[in-house]
Parts: sequence; structure tokens; C-alpha cells
Amino acid sequence: MQRTILLIEDESPNRAIVKRVLHHMPLTFLEAENVQQALELSGTGPVDLVLLDIGLPMADGYTFLERFRADAVNQAIPVCVMTGRTEDRHRRKAIEMGADDFIVKPVDNVELETRVKSLLRIREYQKRLLDANATLEGRVQERTAYLRAVLDELEHAWGENTLAYREMVMRLALAAEYKDKVTAAHIERMSHYSALLARRCGWSDEETVLLLEAAKMHDIGKIGIPDAILHKQERLTAPEYAVIKQHPQIGAAILAGSKSRLLQLAEQIALTHHERWDGTGYPQGLKGKDIPEVGRIVAIADVFDALLTRRPYKEPWPLTKAFDVMREGAGVHFDPELVEIFLANHGALLEIYGRFPDNGENNPPQGYLTPRPAANAAGTA
Repeated sequence: MQRTILLIEDESPNRAIVKRVLHHMPLTFLEAENVQQALELSGTGPVDLVLLDIGLPMADGYTFLERFRADAVNQAIPVCVMTGRTEDRHRRKAIEMGADDFIVKPVDNVELETRVKSLLRIREYQKRLLDANATLEGRVQERTAYLRAVLDELEHAWGENTLAYREMVMRLALAAEYKDKVTAAHIERMSHYSALLARRCGWSDEETVLLLEAAKMHDIGKIGIPDAILHKQERLTAPEYAVIKQHPQIGAAILAGSKSRLLQLAEQIALTHHERWDGTGYPQGLKGKDIPEVGRIVAIADVFDALLTRRPYKEPWPLTKAFDVMREGAGVHFDPELVEIFLANHGALLEIYGRFPDNGENNPPQGYLTPRPAANAAGTA
């Protein structure tokens, strides 16, 4: 693949050396002797890498860096500074102004080739990520519009209290979970765990029933996440994890704008169920009781069931271990008061766990079903 390098160097022999060292690579060079020429050339077409000499006539390389980086189009283009100035302050200044790498003159041939290959590789990864994000954004907009239309039609035709409406809500929730290879049983368990906790926290019967249905749509935003990321067995890269973390906002966008109390509650759940008590969650970084209570409730129910569920990358955990993890997460991941109430109802939790099995697999050894009661547990009424 042919790549374009903008080579900014006022001395012709030095430009010739760079081109000779890199002659075996599929490169096109745009050559500039000063800042003005360089800025003009940078606007003529795509550039994959800038090799920049600091000691230019009239205006130095720092001036180019400042003006080049001021254009948002150039933010992702790597810049490698080449200079005979070896003091740390020059290196630090270049990096602070937007340079990505630094080569000291006279240039070592192997070092130059290695740095150029590395920066071009980074540029290629950046372009792929930008393309993927653009594609994802388009797909999300299409799917969001479609699902929004479906929900509006359902609400208009049947009203939120009908059996048909609630069945379609479940089917839409399943559409999202199917992408993530999660079962209908998981949806039922976590929604019933959520309803149990809400009831123990004093929610009315009507509010609890509403939550039971709304919680099923907590991960509907996963419809907008590429399958290759959702189904990846290995550890996600930082860019991939950043894509995954978009699903709460995608889900909220799908559910937004409805007059239905059910969908309004589902929107709040979709947006906030990955927030953490200590403020390190996403997407908004909400902390403590700034997180809506429904988000704090569903966060507990969702993680608890995930611990007990077999996934491609893990076996189901013993219930005693799951209870320990939930206790450890109190005050860090979860609302500590809600965790105490949740774990105090271990008998009801086990009943829900057994009522909605994954293909008949929810039958762990009896020893798994004897969690230690939480110390000073309260709130079971």
C-alpha cells in the first residue's frame, strides 16, 4: 500500500538521505523547505506521516507543529521530529506541542527506518479504527431509528399494559442479548432479582412490576455493537473496550423520547446500569447516590447473575464465592446499603435462580447453595 510522507527539511542533501534510506518502502514524498510550503502541501491531499526538521529558516519547526495540530483534520497524523538539538528541553517541547516521536541528527539509518515503520503502522491502526467507528455510527443510527419506530408502533397500537406489548419488549431485549450469546433465562433472572431488591427497598407493587419489565432491556444497546467485539474470546483492546462502553448510550438513544413509563424507566436503566458507586463507571462517571436508584439496583442484579452464569470464557461460580464478590464490591462497585439488603434475601435469590435455568443447567452441587448470611443483614421485610 502506497503511503505519503510529508518531508520538511531545508537542506536538500538531508532530504536525499532520508529518501535513500527509505527507498525500498512504497512511499510517496511531499518535500518542503520551510513552514509555509509545508502547510500548503499538507492541505493538498492525505498525509500518513510527517518528518519534521526543527531548524527551518524564517519560522522553525515548532511553528509548523502548532499550526498543523490546530487543524482537527491533522490531529491523528503522526509527526516525527528530526533535529541536531539533543537537549531534553527540545525533546520535551516537541512532544508537548504534538510530536509523536523524536530522532536526533545525524540520523541513524536503522533507527529512521524502524521509527517510520512503527509510526506508519500506528497510522494504519488509527485509520481502521476511524473507519470502524464511522461504520458503527451509521449502523447504530439505522438500528436506533428502526427500533424506535417499532416501539412507537407497539405503544400506539396496544398500549404498554397489554400482554402483546410486554411480549414484544421481551423479544427486543432478546434481540440484543442474542448478539451477546446470553440466554432468555439470564434476562428473566436479573429482572426478577431487580424486582426483588426494589420491593425490599419499599417500591410499590406497580413500580416493581414496571421495573420487572424495564430491566429486561438493560443491554438493548448491544444491538449497535459489532459482533466481532461482542464475541471476541481474547482480552479486548483499549479501542475495542471503548466501543463496548458505548452500548449504554446506544440503548438510551433507542429508548428515548417515549411517553411510556415503561420505556422511560428502561431508558434510565440502559444509561446508568454500568455506573459504579465510587464514580469509576461509565458512561457518565456518576458517583454514589447521583446514580439513580434503579441503575444501582440493576447493576447489582446484573453482576450477580453474570457471576452465576456459564459463559464461553468462564464456568459458573459457586454461590458462596459470588456472595463474597458482591460483599467486596459494596461501597466500591455497588451501593453498600442495597448490597446488604440484596444478600440478606438469599433464600429468595436461590428460588429465582432455580426457577429460570439455562437449558436445565442451574443445578450446582448442594454446597454451592449455602451462602454465608451477611453480617447484621437487614431489610428483608
